[in-house]
Amino acid sequence: MEGPLQTFVHVCHENGQWMSQLPEKLWDIPLYNLALPGSHDTMTYCLDKRSAVSGNESKLVKFLNKCLPCIVHPIIMKWSITQVLTVTEQLEAGVRYLDFRIAHKANDPSMNLYFVHMVYTTVTVQDILWEILRWLETHPQEVVIIACRNFDGLTKRLHNHLVACIKEIFQCKLCPRNVSMRCFFFTF
Repeated sequence: MEGPLQTFVHVCHENGQWMSQLPEKLWDIPLYNLALPGSHDTMTYCLDKRSAVSGNESKLVKFLNKCLPCIVHPIIMKWSITQVLTVTEQLEAGVRYLDFRIAHKANDPSMNLYFVHMVYTTVTVQDILWEILRWLETHPQEVVIIACRNFDGLTKRLHNHLVACIKEIFQCKLCPRNVSMRCFFFTF
């Protein structure tokens, strides 16, 4: 038996190529003048239940979580999760603006970057960027805007690493400013 979420995902799957179906009169409008559907805190569907509270949270939240973790941590998790669809499901549902809150875990010697909304995700930024690229390769006339912000715990070195990952993964798919949809219809 299908639940409401599965039904929603199935129905929204039909929105995966809506940009390629825009009327021609919209093709010359710059992307920044189009209203694009987006998701708030895109990656909160995969928050790590065992994660420490982000170092960027208030001292009070960290203190309460340390003193009463069995009460406070479930509240933080419930409060923090704003999405239930994976990033691919969101793209298939028509989302074209992804709200990424990037972070580096405190005391983590690796260069791994995660997403954060009070707690960290189970997936790395790099893994999700590759997932988006795979989706874009199967949807060549769609555009995805990735808004990266917060940058909790990122040093200059980690920030440069993030930029390098984005450039390495997306290469020629990175879009210059001030483009219209027309360039996506005739370049493939």
